[in-house]
Amino acid sequence: MNKEVIYLEPEDDITDILTRIQQADKKLVVIVPPKKATMLRSAVNMKLVARVAKEVEKVVVVVTADPAIMKMAMLARIPVAKTLQSRPVVPTEENLRAAGLESAKDEDVIDEAANEKAKTDTKKADEKPETKPERVKKADADLELDEKSLGLDSEDNKKPKKAKKKDDKKKTDANAPFWQKYKTQLMIAIPIVIVLIGFWIWAAVFAPAATIKVAITSTANDFSENIRFTTDPNAENLSEGVLYAEKQTISEKYDAEFAATGEEDRGQKATGNVKISQPINLANASADGVNTSLASGTTLSTADGKTFTTTAAASIKWNGEFPVDCDEGRRTKPNQSCTMSATVGVVATNSGDGYNTTASTKWNSVNGLAVSSAGGTSGGTTDIVKTVRAVDVSQVVDGLVNEHEQEGKEELLGDLKDKFMPIEASYTTETGEVSATPAVGDVVGDNTKPKLSVEVSYSMFAVSKEKVEQYIRQKQQLPDGQQIYTMSDLRFERFTAIEDTAKLKAVVAVGPIVSEDRIFEQAKGQKVGRVSADLKSISGVESVNIQTSYFWVSKIPTKREKVKIILEGEDQPAVEDIQEEENSQPEESEGEA
Repeated sequence: MNKEVIYLEPEDDITDILTRIQQADKKLVVIVPPKKATMLRSAVNMKLVARVAKEVEKVVVVVTADPAIMKMAMLARIPVAKTLQSRPVVPTEENLRAAGLESAKDEDVIDEAANEKAKTDTKKADEKPETKPERVKKADADLELDEKSLGLDSEDNKKPKKAKKKDDKKKTDANAPFWQKYKTQLMIAIPIVIVLIGFWIWAAVFAPAATIKVAITSTANDFSENIRFTTDPNAENLSEGVLYAEKQTISEKYDAEFAATGEEDRGQKATGNVKISQPINLANASADGVNTSLASGTTLSTADGKTFTTTAAASIKWNGEFPVDCDEGRRTKPNQSCTMSATVGVVATNSGDGYNTTASTKWNSVNGLAVSSAGGTSGGTTDIVKTVRAVDVSQVVDGLVNEHEQEGKEELLGDLKDKFMPIEASYTTETGEVSATPAVGDVVGDNTKPKLSVEVSYSMFAVSKEKVEQYIRQKQQLPDGQQIYTMSDLRFERFTAIEDTAKLKAVVAVGPIVSEDRIFEQAKGQKVGRVSADLKSISGVESVNIQTSYFWVSKIPTKREKVKIILEGEDQPAVEDIQEEENSQPEESEGEA
């Protein structure tokens, strides 16, 4: 039968042995443990080897002379061989005694006894070679096993002598050292002792903690003082009630789409000529004659309301001498009528084909001069396009500012609340540069949605909360033995401008001087009952509630981090409310303990 040899290392454990048995390719698995190996000296481990071998249908043989391993193999019914060439047998009590190995103490003794027996067997074989030639031949041959060869032991060898076994066990137990006799009891007792010692250290050193809650009877006083603000930090003067107000600003950028509502005619403007005329009474004309002019850029209008602008200056002149050329012809006598005229170019004020006129178009007079068509105007075309108007942009910007004004104020107040006291009446918004695409006046395409971007700044003046509280402490008149516990409802009233005066108001809670450090110094190392009595004797202390981390803790710890002190005034939550809050957060309470 082919075999697979497994050489074990000192660091291998039972799991490694079982895994290698399961992964073996051969049906016969030979295990060779190292000297003084301990992994197979356990009856449980050896039985696991036997069970796994049976499950994977393998035949396991252990090559060893260790009496402890041989004894475990005997209990698990696993064959044992002294060498790889020796015939394996399931060890018995008689095998062990016959080999002279039963009382061996270590591997060296085992090897010595095994070698001695091997020499004896060799000597006997040399003296009587004719008696058992086949036995000698097999001993020198390679290990060839099958299931049948593993059962060569006689039935008598399989039946140990119970009486002898009991005597041997009693002898072994009597000679065993103390720790071997009571190994099981010691394995149970030692961990228990270690746990008890650890618990005692924890209970005496780490577990003790205490929470001292002292309720103070405080008196609420209204505080009201006139103050002034300054924007110069060097001009601040708390003794005179001048507080430095710093302008706090945040900026936000907003983008939006909007609809363009402008419409313009971007067509051509009509152009042409008109004639201006002036009737002259020659008989009543002055000696200097007539000199009437019409400046360039003068607005002319038709009877139906269309307006045009002159493109050049025009004038009607007569020096008062005769003969004079009139529209009706030349005049030589003063009593004759005369109308003089001049032609001037015009351009329509707006685009559009409606500004094209004819010779019959009626014109309104201007500056006493009659206006008439001189061939009419032409060239006007209509091209209506959509444009962006300034009012379109301003409406969108105003809407964005109004929409986000409250949001900006809340964000600004949120940034200020930790270190500053805001002057809410000073809140302002300021619009920065507006960028519109298309720009104001530009044409908007059919598939284009106008967009704009605007930056809005939100500003508010604020005063350092620390400076305000410092000013209140300076102004508050306190009796001896009293201190300020809280300042609440801080606010500025009657604010009009940063340069003007305003009213600072607050509610100040005043009570006896009892600090956390003072309470700790008085309580550390003292019994709970005494600490409670001492604190209650202080004037202004309404109640004392002391809670320890565990029932066996009767004294206040001497380490500051182990003692939590809570001072409660009339504006603080009640003791019961705080207790409920702590119970709802067990992890934090345990960490503090």
